Amino acid sequence: MPDDSRTFSELLALAAERDGYKVEWYAGKIVMQASASAFHNLIVSETIRQIPSDKWWALPDMGVGTPGDHRGPQPDIVIIPSHSLAGDENPVRKEIVAAVVEVVSKNTRSEDYGDKPEMYASMRIPVYVIIDRKCETVRVFSEPDVNRYTRESVSAFGKPFTLPEPMLLTIDTDAYPAAS
Repeated sequence: MPDDSRTFSELLALAAERDGYKVEWYAGKIVMQASASAFHNLIVSETIRQIPSDKWWALPDMGVGTPGDHRGPQPDIVIIPSHSLAGDENPVRKEIVAAVVEVVSKNTRSEDYGDKPEMYASMRIPVYVIIDRKCETVRVFSEPDVNRYTRESVSAFGKPFTLPEPMLLTIDTDAYPAAS
């Protein structure tokens, strides 16, 4: 007899893990995608490499939200203060998240620029970063107010960008590959 005690949220998380897909459930829709491209992952790795682990932990492909509820985004990178986890959390509590980073792919462009800025601002995530290979830009949103960010800065690939308060950290983009 099947185990009916699991929530739909738990079943989605289990299916994604088992089948190698990234699954996000937010704003009333389920978004599934296959593994990211090599250049996408190179940008994620290069960004994480530059975040000092003595102050910040950069977690790839972690859900953000309320523990036990898998309805929420799963950004490419979640940045939290080091040693701030209460346990082996999934998703990571939105209250401890300092920044989230999304690397745009052709399948996620509308969500990364559309729903996600409003959603992250409403979750009170201090910094939201969009790294866009097609446009060769990095957009940094900060100072959330209700459901929008009040500040935005744009940097071109090849120039560094700064993660503002609470991080105050500069990231170099020289190794970011542009879309071909």
